[in-house]
Amino acid sequence: MKDSELRMIETMLKKQSKLDESIMSAYGLTEINKDNLRMAILDEVGELTHELKGDWCWWKKTQPQVDEEKVLGELVDIWHFVLCEQNICNFGEMTLGSYLQEKEIVDTFLERLKSKRVFLPLFLTELVRRDCYSIETLIAITEYLGFTIEQVYSAYCNKNKINYQRLKEGY
Repeated sequence: MKDSELRMIETMLKKQSKLDESIMSAYGLTEINKDNLRMAILDEVGELTHELKGDWCWWKKTQPQVDEEKVLGELVDIWHFVLCEQNICNFGEMTLGSYLQEKEIVDTFLERLKSKRVFLPLFLTELVRRDCYSIETLIAITEYLGFTIEQVYSAYCNKNKINYQRLKEGY
């Protein structure tokens, strides 16, 4: 992983922490329930798979083609919650560097996806099941789907602004 990509992920972690603090303050929460967080990740995984349906739905001839922009949007929604999890459960950016310096983990995950030894649904469900390696798993999924960390970062920053606006409007 390039240093610039690590810096982008660290920035997203900081932005996510501030957003989560704002949400918690607005709704009078003292913590984010880990089970609810996993449900949120699961929900966003479902939305991502729905956007990918044109690639895997063999029984419906009228299924529209995959819209890469919508896929990126749903992927970024997963990033929001995985970053939240990293902040809550894995000490945020303090442990991020040591995890991501082990580029071998991401490379191994990506190689397994590309070789079809492990399929995308398994990796998507791992985001909900595991406490560790979620960021690495999500990076591998991101790359497997053909997106870069730079693309995720840009889309994340845009969605982060939208989320603040939604919070302001009582979303």
